[in-house]
Amino acid sequence: MAKRFHTVLGPIVWLAAALARLEAEPQASLATQSAPESPSTAGAAREKSSLPSVGTARLGTERKLAERVSPERAQRHVRKLVELGPRMGGTRSGDEAAAWSAEVLRAAGLDVRVVEDPEKDAYQPLAWKAVATNAASGERFELGRAWPWTGSPDGSGTLELTLESRAGAAWLTDKLARGPSNAALVLVDGAVNIDGEHPVVGSLRGRATQPCLGLARTEGAKLREWLAAGARVEIEFEVRGEARRAKPKTVVARLRSRAADAPKPDEWSRDHVLFCAHGDSDSGGPGANDNASGVATLIEIASAWQAALDAGEFPAPPCEIRFAIWGSEIFSTQEHLAKRIPSEGECLGVLNYDQAGFGSGADQLNLEPDDLPANVALIAQLLAVLRDHAPETAEKPGLFPAHWATNRSLGGTDSYVFSKSEYFRTKLRPSVTVFASAWGAPAEHRRTADMPGESWRERDKVSVDYDAYYHSSGDTPANTTDKEPWNMAWCSRVGMLGAARYVEALAAAKPKVEAK
Repeated sequence: MAKRFHTVLGPIVWLAAALARLEAEPQASLATQSAPESPSTAGAAREKSSLPSVGTARLGTERKLAERVSPERAQRHVRKLVELGPRMGGTRSGDEAAAWSAEVLRAAGLDVRVVEDPEKDAYQPLAWKAVATNAASGERFELGRAWPWTGSPDGSGTLELTLESRAGAAWLTDKLARGPSNAALVLVDGAVNIDGEHPVVGSLRGRATQPCLGLARTEGAKLREWLAAGARVEIEFEVRGEARRAKPKTVVARLRSRAADAPKPDEWSRDHVLFCAHGDSDSGGPGANDNASGVATLIEIASAWQAALDAGEFPAPPCEIRFAIWGSEIFSTQEHLAKRIPSEGECLGVLNYDQAGFGSGADQLNLEPDDLPANVALIAQLLAVLRDHAPETAEKPGLFPAHWATNRSLGGTDSYVFSKSEYFRTKLRPSVTVFASAWGAPAEHRRTADMPGESWRERDKVSVDYDAYYHSSGDTPANTTDKEPWNMAWCSRVGMLGAARYVEALAAAKPKVEAK
């Protein structure tokens, strides 16, 4: 175990020094906590500090709470969400997903409300098919991995396939050219995932006049082979979708308090820590890992924590714990920040979940970003949880991951809406994303100075796992979350226990008011 955490107990001891400073300084309230020290100012204290620790009894209580998180239940949640459709903000499947998520959280005992975000353009594919026929041989080939591009207009018929944009034809192209096309149907076989087996779901700009379907590279290759042999190829197709202006629906919930001073159902004004995940599929595809996995992870945290509180198995948090499932990634987050923080209570920190269910290259958990001083204290608590609950072996998935890493700012997810805002920057509030993979290709990034990087080896790079089905028609449960449901459980447990420790550390730093 000591070897696994060799990078924690050395270079990042400044994390604990910063946290110790937080706890030592008098504070007016949880909402006025000071920022942690940066690595450059932590000074000599780093040599004498370690990550924050808890007692043996607390570890047992935490483990009992962690065991309430069910990877199998998270797995079922993902399947249900994907069954509803792409769930893009403002679409019917988005509304259905919000209603379903709200009901699951209510059934778990939380206070829940559904808020409407501003109106925006929304598109949902409803039905589609495409079959190619080689007129010379009579062979029929179903384009089973085809997926409509976002904004694709309706259309149907049988068209001759060509390699040029010709009036009344089906145009096969490796990329969609800018500007108008004369073709009656566009088939794109060059926008694909890393192995070429699934089309990446593109988006049509402006007001498209013909349907557009993405194809797998193998599907396009067969069609090109037929054409090269001089065969006439016909495409029988149908595309139906729904485009509308509508308001995405964001689900907001909080752990229900049993205390005498518990807020009324319509009172949302208290200091809180926010867990969040975007509820849409982002690209317009199935969106199992991106981001039904994030929603399932969030639901597991909320359900397990509420059940433990109701059973008296875990201490009540000293501030509100809230949850948000964004109707539309970034868009709804920006609306929430502008309209509800701080008017509905001071936000003491954010834990965001994105691509929490699957990684193509490794079994690991990542914390991002580790290069913002405001994130120091929260990351320290998350790392302490990983240290305290580290499995003895990495041979099979346990309650917690054997491998984890911290990485610098990469962007592209909802946590940055908060961390880049004036509110979070001036108050130095943390906003951290917990995830299993990012983007659609393997990547390594420069390790942040004085940060742990990878838990399993010492080097100046940090690996970030990837999802081979990222933003493609292949982002299905069968390809992703069904293979590695433990990733969602890991992300749930680490974030939940780390947040619990974080808010307790903030509460412990409050000044004691002496009786007169």
